[in-house]
Amino acid sequence: MTEQPFESRIALERFVLESLEDMVSLLKVLDHPQRLKILTLMLNKECSFNSLQEGTSLQKSALGNHLAILIERNLIEKIERGEYRLTEDAIGLITSLAQSYLQIKVREQERLLRIQRLIGKYTVYGDEPNLKDELDVRIKTLPPMRVASVKAISKSPEGEAWAKMKPWVENMGLLDNTEEHPVFGFNNPDPSPDKEEYGYEFWIKIGPEMVPPSEFKVKEINSGLYAVITTRLIITDENIIPAWKRLAEWVKNNKKYDFGSHQWLERHLNPRASIDELILDLYCPIKKV
Repeated sequence: MTEQPFESRIALERFVLESLEDMVSLLKVLDHPQRLKILTLMLNKECSFNSLQEGTSLQKSALGNHLAILIERNLIEKIERGEYRLTEDAIGLITSLAQSYLQIKVREQERLLRIQRLIGKYTVYGDEPNLKDELDVRIKTLPPMRVASVKAISKSPEGEAWAKMKPWVENMGLLDNTEEHPVFGFNNPDPSPDKEEYGYEFWIKIGPEMVPPSEFKVKEINSGLYAVITTRLIITDENIIPAWKRLAEWVKNNKKYDFGSHQWLERHLNPRASIDELILDLYCPIKKV
């Protein structure tokens, strides 16, 4: 079987939609630990029925049924001397599955490390002295957006990134209606103890007909579920953003939601305000448990 080239996501989408039932059927073949174990045992060698039975501890009838299913789907083949071996299709499938799984686990670990840094690093500063008060957390679904994006990397990238964005958005009058054209920001890349410089990226929602200057990037942002609180930005000597720790702990301790993998965001509710008067909505990405 020759490799199917996908020149674009549109081509990939078309192929998947046309092959849905057969692809689901193939996935169901792997939706059993013993069948995946059988395939894995044969990755580096041919295996006899007896060796597979020893490796899986299956009864003869159960093992025979699993082998029949795998043969039918052209994942293994029976060869001379009563032994079995993987097909090239099976090797490719297991390799792709393992690589995808590894990438997902790496992303999960990176997300957990970001959360741990967030909870461990941020000190809470806020308008109310009683930090035991219950947070006013709202659950919001951020709809898909087309945004214009700019970014700066320096020791104080927030101001530099906004200086890039402000002239165009002011000239276009986008800040006159921040409900229709909300402004979001986030660290990119995050601060780290061993580097003085870090990044900050701004987004502003734009219409389909708007063409920003060449120094901007246009991005299509997917919908996402968020836990949101409002806070006044208070800058300390360590540039610590208020309330992020409490919001992250709220999600961590909540039984209905877990942390999502989409972008953490800060919505600037009054982007024209001075740095000591900014009011932010903090958007923590979540998913339902």
